[in-house]
Amino acid sequence: MIGRRNTYRTADGVRIPGTWRHAFIRNDSYVLTDLFIYADGLIDCWGLVTFEEFEEKLRTGWVATTLPDGAEASAHNLARWKCSEA
Repeated sequence: MIGRRNTYRTADGVRIPGTWRHAFIRNDSYVLTDLFIYADGLIDCWGLVTFEEFEEKLRTGWVATTLPDGAEASAHNLARWKCSEA
């Protein structure tokens, strides 16, 4: 697990441990959200997906850990910004 970033989900009455990190989901713009990774290999990135499905979401840019230059991002309507290289 990553530091103290512990979480879990329950499936069929079984508690499945996990961890989380921040990531961006590309909707109309990029939205800062939490990405949950579970010990059974499922990943919650606005819906539970397998590792293979998650790889596809990374490949297509739907999930990102960094933002491209000029991308607009928000943090759940708390803040909105435009990225640019300094």
